[in-house]
Amino acid sequence: MNDSADPWNDDPWDAVRPTDPAEADGMIPDLRRWSREILLGLGAFALLFVAWAGWQVRDLADQVGAQDDASVPADNQVTEVEVVFPEGFTVAQFAARLERDVPGFTATDVDAALKSGSLAASFRPDGITSFEGLLFPAMYRIASYESEADVLGRMIEEMRTRALANDIESAAQRLGRTPYEILIIASLIEKEVKVAEERAIVSRVIHNRLELDMELQVDAALYYQAPEGASFADLRDADSPYNVYLRKGLPPTPIANPGEASLIAAMNPGDDPAEDDPLCSARNKKEKAEPCRVLFYVLADGEGNHAFATTYRLHERNVAAAQAAGVLP
Repeated sequence: MNDSADPWNDDPWDAVRPTDPAEADGMIPDLRRWSREILLGLGAFALLFVAWAGWQVRDLADQVGAQDDASVPADNQVTEVEVVFPEGFTVAQFAARLERDVPGFTATDVDAALKSGSLAASFRPDGITSFEGLLFPAMYRIASYESEADVLGRMIEEMRTRALANDIESAAQRLGRTPYEILIIASLIEKEVKVAEERAIVSRVIHNRLELDMELQVDAALYYQAPEGASFADLRDADSPYNVYLRKGLPPTPIANPGEASLIAAMNPGDDPAEDDPLCSARNKKEKAEPCRVLFYVLADGEGNHAFATTYRLHERNVAAAQAAGVLP
């Protein structure tokens, strides 16, 4: 059974061994000669299967994506916008900025949210309904799912957090003021000062005048909620709670929303000048009978710098210089 015409066991490497049973000799088919063809066939089948599976997966993904697009309208997608509120903005300006930059928001709805009674306001005394000075000016990211009340609540909480982080309660007690009065002073500083280095000394002027029961005479307060185009002369004669030329003490509310630097200045007024400081040494003999305190300031140039004085006589000299320089009318 081992002649050359036999198709079985003709591989020289598969010769009959002496130990092979006689009945098995030549009966096991030799597949090694077909191994290449078998492997090529299996590879081709695998490629076809992978291609088919990939096509099925892509088709399924397209169907799922189409279903998702159909089930989630574009209007319901969550988007965010960045809105910047500069330091010194009033509540009305906050509302206008929200209307301008946030789709779906209106100034009317912002005002309604403020008047709804749903927003807590730290530091605000009983009887005051204004939110002026209680919104922290900064850049906010506003999501499309947020309401006007949500955004305003975040602004109020940010002001509370910043004030407490700077220890407003201890500062108010040290200065003989309430936290709300500190916010009012901070708002006056914010609107009056353009040069950062002057914040602390303007704060000292305000605190000194309050302690001496003097009218504050802060021009920025006159213009708060004033009709557009109103003249300074008319505003100074007007019977308004914000006319701090006619009324002593602080205005009833802040006049703007102060930034953190003005808040810190309101809580930490600068020191009065020393006796050898030119602001003190320029006083005459009669004026030197009183403690040297900085009590006056006036705009001195077009960059926003002020000239400070310790007496009214020296203040008038600064006013005349500003008028001669064309800074004041």
